[in-house]
Amino acid sequence: MHKLIDTHALLLAWSRAPWDEAVCGFAVMQVDQIAVRSAAARADMQLFEQARDAAGAGLVSCRLLHDRLAESMLLEACGFRFIEMMYAPHLALAAGDVVDQASDRDADQAAGQDGALRIVRAGPADMDAILAVAASAFQHERFKMDFRLDASISDRRFHNWVANTPGHATQQLYGLYDQQRLVAFFITELQADGTCYWHLNAVAPDAQGQGYGRRAWRAMLGHARQLGAQRVRTSVAARNTRVLAMYARLGFTLPAPSMTFHWVRA
Repeated sequence: MHKLIDTHALLLAWSRAPWDEAVCGFAVMQVDQIAVRSAAARADMQLFEQARDAAGAGLVSCRLLHDRLAESMLLEACGFRFIEMMYAPHLALAAGDVVDQASDRDADQAAGQDGALRIVRAGPADMDAILAVAASAFQHERFKMDFRLDASISDRRFHNWVANTPGHATQQLYGLYDQQRLVAFFITELQADGTCYWHLNAVAPDAQGQGYGRRAWRAMLGHARQLGAQRVRTSVAARNTRVLAMYARLGFTLPAPSMTFHWVRA
Protein backbone atom coordinates (compact mmCIF):
# COMPACT_ATOMS: atom_id res chain seq x y z
CA MET A 1 0.00 0.00 0.00
CA HIS A 2 1.47 3.35 -1.11
CA LYS A 3 0.44 6.71 0.31
CA LEU A 4 1.26 10.22 -0.85
CA ILE A 5 1.33 13.79 0.46
CA ASP A 6 1.74 16.35 -2.33
CA THR A 7 1.34 19.96 -1.16
CA HIS A 8 3.02 23.28 -1.89
CA ALA A 9 5.32 22.60 1.09
CA LEU A 10 6.02 18.87 1.00
CA LEU A 11 6.18 15.84 -1.26
CA LEU A 12 6.20 12.60 0.71
CA ALA A 13 5.49 9.07 -0.48
CA TRP A 14 5.61 6.02 1.76
CA SER A 15 4.70 2.34 1.79
CA ARG A 16 4.62 -0.68 4.10
CA ALA A 17 7.60 -3.06 4.29
CA PRO A 18 6.07 -6.53 4.72
CA TRP A 19 9.45 -8.31 4.49
CA ASP A 20 10.58 -6.40 7.60
CA GLU A 21 7.23 -6.77 9.35
CA ALA A 22 7.66 -10.55 9.11
CA VAL A 23 10.64 -10.43 11.46
CA CYS A 24 9.85 -7.33 13.53
CA GLY A 25 6.41 -8.41 14.71
CA PHE A 26 4.98 -4.92 14.21
CA ALA A 27 4.07 -2.62 11.33
CA VAL A 28 7.06 -1.21 9.42
CA MET A 29 6.99 1.65 6.92
CA GLN A 30 9.52 3.14 4.55
CA VAL A 31 9.65 6.64 3.10
CA ASP A 32 10.13 6.14 -0.63
CA GLN A 33 10.32 9.81 -1.66
CA ILE A 34 10.61 13.11 0.19
CA ALA A 35 11.16 16.69 -0.96
CA VAL A 36 10.93 19.83 1.18
CA ARG A 37 9.34 22.64 -0.82
CA SER A 38 8.92 25.31 1.84
CA ALA A 39 9.30 26.01 5.54
CA ALA A 40 5.74 24.80 6.10
CA ALA A 41 6.78 21.21 5.46
CA ARG A 42 6.88 20.36 9.17
CA ALA A 43 3.17 21.09 9.54
CA ASP A 44 2.33 18.88 6.56
CA MET A 45 4.35 16.03 8.07
CA GLN A 46 1.56 15.68 10.62
CA LEU A 47 -0.53 13.98 7.93
CA PHE A 48 2.12 11.28 7.67
CA GLU A 49 2.48 11.00 11.43
CA GLN A 50 -1.26 10.44 11.76
CA ALA A 51 -1.14 7.67 9.14
CA ARG A 52 1.92 6.13 10.84
CA ASP A 53 0.21 6.07 14.22
CA ALA A 54 -3.05 4.74 12.76
CA ALA A 55 -1.11 1.82 11.27
CA GLY A 56 0.64 1.18 14.59
CA ALA A 57 4.07 1.39 12.95
CA GLY A 58 6.99 0.66 15.22
CA LEU A 59 9.68 1.52 12.67
CA VAL A 60 9.94 3.89 9.70
CA SER A 61 13.07 4.04 7.54
CA CYS A 62 14.20 6.57 4.95
CA ARG A 63 17.23 6.77 2.67
CA LEU A 64 18.41 10.10 1.25
CA LEU A 65 21.26 11.29 -0.93
CA HIS A 66 24.06 12.70 1.18
CA ASP A 67 23.34 16.32 0.27
CA ARG A 68 19.59 16.36 1.02
CA LEU A 69 20.07 18.35 4.22
CA ALA A 70 16.70 20.12 4.22
CA GLU A 71 14.99 16.75 4.12
CA SER A 72 17.31 15.21 6.72
CA MET A 73 16.69 18.09 9.12
CA LEU A 74 12.94 17.74 8.64
CA LEU A 75 13.18 14.04 9.46
CA GLU A 76 15.24 14.79 12.56
CA ALA A 77 12.66 17.37 13.67
CA CYS A 78 10.08 14.56 13.43
CA GLY A 79 12.04 12.14 15.60
CA PHE A 80 14.05 10.30 12.97
CA ARG A 81 17.69 9.51 13.79
CA PHE A 82 20.68 9.07 11.50
CA ILE A 83 21.77 5.41 11.39
CA GLU A 84 24.28 4.92 8.61
CA MET A 85 25.95 6.17 5.46
CA MET A 86 25.69 3.84 2.47
CA TYR A 87 27.87 3.53 -0.63
CA ALA A 88 26.90 1.89 -3.92
CA PRO A 89 30.17 0.60 -5.45
CA HIS A 90 30.17 -0.18 -9.16
CA LEU A 91 32.67 -1.66 -11.59
CA ALA A 92 32.65 -1.82 -15.39
CA LEU A 93 33.67 -5.30 -16.55
CA ALA A 94 36.18 -5.59 -19.37
CA ALA A 95 38.87 -7.95 -20.59
CA GLY A 96 41.94 -7.77 -18.38
CA ASP A 97 40.13 -6.38 -15.35
CA VAL A 98 41.07 -7.18 -11.76
CA VAL A 99 39.76 -10.74 -12.01
CA ASP A 100 42.83 -11.71 -14.03
CA GLN A 101 45.52 -9.53 -12.52
CA ALA A 102 48.76 -11.47 -12.09
CA SER A 103 49.57 -9.69 -8.83
CA ASP A 104 46.42 -11.12 -7.27
CA ARG A 105 47.23 -14.63 -8.49
CA ASP A 106 50.74 -14.30 -7.07
CA ALA A 107 49.35 -13.16 -3.74
CA ASP A 108 47.06 -16.18 -3.61
CA GLN A 109 49.92 -18.55 -4.34
CA ALA A 110 52.09 -16.93 -1.66
CA ALA A 111 49.29 -17.53 0.82
CA GLY A 112 48.96 -21.17 -0.24
CA GLN A 113 45.62 -20.54 -1.95
CA ASP A 114 46.19 -22.06 -5.37
CA GLY A 115 42.78 -23.66 -5.95
CA ALA A 116 39.92 -21.67 -7.41
CA LEU A 117 36.77 -21.44 -5.34
CA ARG A 118 33.81 -23.41 -6.63
CA ILE A 119 30.69 -21.37 -7.38
CA VAL A 120 27.56 -23.45 -6.87
CA ARG A 121 23.98 -22.47 -7.63
CA ALA A 122 22.44 -23.19 -4.24
CA GLY A 123 20.18 -26.21 -3.98
CA PRO A 124 18.50 -27.92 -1.03
CA ALA A 125 21.76 -29.53 0.10
CA ASP A 126 23.44 -26.12 0.40
CA MET A 127 20.72 -24.24 2.25
CA ASP A 128 21.38 -25.17 5.88
CA ALA A 129 25.00 -24.04 5.74
CA ILE A 130 24.20 -20.84 3.83
CA LEU A 131 21.34 -19.98 6.19
CA ALA A 132 23.65 -20.40 9.17
CA VAL A 133 26.05 -17.89 7.61
CA ALA A 134 23.23 -15.47 6.79
CA ALA A 135 22.00 -15.53 10.39
CA SER A 136 25.42 -14.75 11.87
CA ALA A 137 27.68 -12.88 9.43
CA PHE A 138 26.10 -9.42 9.26
CA GLN A 139 27.37 -7.30 12.13
CA HIS A 140 27.47 -3.86 10.45
CA GLU A 141 23.92 -3.58 9.16
CA ARG A 142 21.40 -0.98 10.25
CA PHE A 143 18.96 -3.25 12.08
CA LYS A 144 21.79 -4.47 14.30
CA MET A 145 23.45 -1.08 14.76
CA ASP A 146 20.25 0.70 15.85
CA PHE A 147 20.37 -0.21 19.55
CA ARG A 148 16.69 0.70 19.95
CA LEU A 149 15.75 -2.45 18.00
CA ASP A 150 16.07 -6.05 19.16
CA ALA A 151 19.42 -7.18 17.71
CA SER A 152 17.98 -10.59 16.81
CA ILE A 153 15.71 -8.91 14.23
CA SER A 154 18.73 -8.34 12.00
CA ASP A 155 19.79 -11.99 12.02
CA ARG A 156 16.24 -13.21 11.33
CA ARG A 157 15.90 -10.67 8.52
CA PHE A 158 18.94 -11.96 6.63
CA HIS A 159 18.00 -15.59 7.33
CA ASN A 160 14.58 -15.00 5.76
CA TRP A 161 16.08 -13.10 2.84
CA VAL A 162 18.29 -16.05 1.92
CA ALA A 163 15.56 -18.61 2.61
CA ASN A 164 13.19 -16.86 0.18
CA THR A 165 15.70 -16.33 -2.63
CA PRO A 166 15.43 -19.78 -4.32
CA GLY A 167 11.80 -18.96 -5.12
CA HIS A 168 12.56 -15.48 -6.47
CA ALA A 169 11.83 -14.84 -10.13
CA THR A 170 15.09 -13.04 -10.98
CA GLN A 171 17.53 -13.31 -8.07
CA GLN A 172 19.99 -16.19 -7.74
CA LEU A 173 21.69 -17.65 -4.66
CA TYR A 174 25.23 -19.00 -4.93
CA GLY A 175 27.50 -20.74 -2.45
CA LEU A 176 31.27 -20.44 -2.81
CA TYR A 177 33.27 -23.44 -1.70
CA ASP A 178 36.92 -24.17 -0.99
CA GLN A 179 36.76 -27.88 -1.79
CA GLN A 180 33.83 -28.96 0.44
CA ARG A 181 33.95 -25.99 2.80
CA LEU A 182 31.38 -23.21 2.38
CA VAL A 183 33.30 -19.94 2.68
CA ALA A 184 30.85 -17.35 1.29
CA PHE A 185 27.52 -16.80 -0.41
CA PHE A 186 26.11 -14.24 -2.87
CA ILE A 187 22.62 -13.23 -3.95
CA THR A 188 22.84 -11.74 -7.44
CA GLU A 189 20.54 -10.50 -10.19
CA LEU A 190 21.42 -10.05 -13.86
CA GLN A 191 19.36 -7.03 -14.91
CA ALA A 192 18.12 -6.08 -18.37
CA ASP A 193 20.64 -3.25 -18.79
CA GLY A 194 23.60 -5.61 -18.36
CA THR A 195 24.13 -4.89 -14.68
CA CYS A 196 24.85 -7.78 -12.35
CA TYR A 197 23.51 -6.49 -9.03
CA TRP A 198 24.90 -8.09 -5.87
CA HIS A 199 22.00 -7.84 -3.44
CA LEU A 200 23.65 -9.62 -0.52
CA ASN A 201 26.97 -11.31 0.15
CA ALA A 202 29.02 -12.46 3.10
CA VAL A 203 32.03 -14.50 4.08
CA ALA A 204 31.29 -17.23 6.62
CA PRO A 205 32.34 -16.10 10.12
CA ASP A 206 34.72 -19.07 10.50
CA ALA A 207 36.40 -18.16 7.18
CA GLN A 208 36.94 -14.46 7.83
CA GLY A 209 40.48 -13.09 8.05
CA GLN A 210 41.85 -15.88 5.84
CA GLY A 211 41.83 -14.17 2.44
CA TYR A 212 38.53 -15.63 1.31
CA GLY A 213 36.86 -12.26 0.86
CA ARG A 214 39.04 -11.16 -2.02
CA ARG A 215 39.01 -14.64 -3.56
CA ALA A 216 35.21 -14.86 -3.40
CA TRP A 217 34.63 -11.36 -4.76
CA ARG A 218 37.10 -11.93 -7.61
CA ALA A 219 35.45 -15.26 -8.43
CA MET A 220 32.03 -13.63 -8.59
CA LEU A 221 33.35 -10.86 -10.84
CA GLY A 222 34.53 -13.56 -13.23
CA HIS A 223 31.17 -15.29 -12.94
CA ALA A 224 29.31 -12.07 -13.76
CA ARG A 225 31.46 -11.57 -16.83
CA GLN A 226 30.80 -15.14 -17.98
CA LEU A 227 27.06 -14.44 -17.71
CA GLY A 228 27.52 -11.49 -20.08
CA ALA A 229 27.24 -8.72 -17.50
CA GLN A 230 28.73 -5.37 -18.47
CA ARG A 231 29.03 -4.04 -14.93
CA VAL A 232 28.59 -5.00 -11.29
CA ARG A 233 26.83 -2.89 -8.69
CA THR A 234 26.18 -3.43 -4.99
CA SER A 235 25.82 -1.53 -1.72
CA VAL A 236 27.79 -1.44 1.53
CA ALA A 237 27.61 0.49 4.78
CA ALA A 238 30.36 3.06 5.33
CA ARG A 239 31.16 1.56 8.74
CA ASN A 240 32.14 -1.72 7.03
CA THR A 241 35.58 -0.34 6.27
CA ARG A 242 37.28 -3.65 5.52
CA VAL A 243 34.83 -4.45 2.73
CA LEU A 244 34.97 -0.89 1.39
CA ALA A 245 38.76 -1.16 1.21
CA MET A 246 38.43 -4.45 -0.68
CA TYR A 247 36.08 -2.88 -3.22
CA ALA A 248 38.63 -0.12 -3.75
CA ARG A 249 41.43 -2.65 -4.30
CA LEU A 250 39.28 -4.49 -6.84
CA GLY A 251 38.84 -1.29 -8.83
CA PHE A 252 35.27 -0.40 -7.90
CA THR A 253 34.20 3.25 -8.05
CA LEU A 254 32.42 4.72 -5.03
CA PRO A 255 29.80 7.31 -6.04
CA ALA A 256 28.34 9.86 -3.64
CA PRO A 257 26.85 8.12 -0.58
CA SER A 258 23.35 8.13 0.84
CA MET A 259 22.11 8.52 4.43
CA THR A 260 19.71 6.19 6.24
CA PHE A 261 17.36 7.36 8.99
CA HIS A 262 15.12 5.42 11.38
CA TRP A 263 12.10 6.49 13.36
CA VAL A 264 11.47 3.99 16.17
CA ARG A 265 8.43 4.08 18.43
CA ALA A 266 9.52 4.71 22.01
